[in-house]
Amino acid sequence: MLVRRMSLVLLTLSMVIGMLVIEKNYVQAKSYIKELEDQWVQPVNGTITDTFGTRHGKHKGIDIAAPEGEEIVSVSAGKVTKSYYSDSYGNVVFIEHPEGYETVYAHLSKRNVEEGETVKKGQVVGIIGNTGISTGTHLHFELHEGEWTYEKEHALDPLFVLESHTAHANQEKKEMENKDHNQIQEESKKNKIKKQEVQKKVITVTKGDTLWGLSSEYDVSIKSLQEWNDLETDLIYPEQKLTLYLNEDNYAFHSLDTEEKQFSDIH
Repeated sequence: MLVRRMSLVLLTLSMVIGMLVIEKNYVQAKSYIKELEDQWVQPVNGTITDTFGTRHGKHKGIDIAAPEGEEIVSVSAGKVTKSYYSDSYGNVVFIEHPEGYETVYAHLSKRNVEEGETVKKGQVVGIIGNTGISTGTHLHFELHEGEWTYEKEHALDPLFVLESHTAHANQEKKEMENKDHNQIQEESKKNKIKKQEVQKKVITVTKGDTLWGLSSEYDVSIKSLQEWNDLETDLIYPEQKLTLYLNEDNYAFHSLDTEEKQFSDIH
């Protein structure tokens, strides 16, 4: 009975400690998400094949698989603290960022930057590879609060930042698409109203009328009159029927062709 009670107490303590650790990690994650989510870019476009904390907690980064030859970029501006070949990491680049973090880009087939070099956000730092202790072409990416250490006690889950950044970018894209759609609908509505305001009018040419005189009377170009009536020349004759497109003020609607084209393009 005593052993059972002791086991229950230990189990309860373990659960409490576990919840405290989770809460601490959550608070810690929120602090750097807020700071970085609007500033970072993804190191490579690919598929995440392994996440933070796997392999009995020893995997202190994420693995992103992508085709051979894909460029690896710095997630933010910073300074290269290390660039060398490691037996475990393979070709690896470490970058220190002014926000107070250090990122690691491992298993590269090629390194494009040297130690001490300053890099910009989005700058290519290497090419994806399969060097060091690695199975398959991928990027092993780590995020550390402060300096990277051999024990990796300051490692953070990069997905908190990258996923939040991606969601933010997708939201901005969606808002822009909605804005464009609303703008198109508004323009379409305006063009439709304009089109409805234009009235077709047929006039009969009388003796002495000229195309130039009619263009002056109705404030329209000779070219428009020719286009509306399929006239190859500027010659007209009595009793000839001519079509005009007039607005509500009984003047020719100059931009009918343009408006109709815009209206048809939108629809």
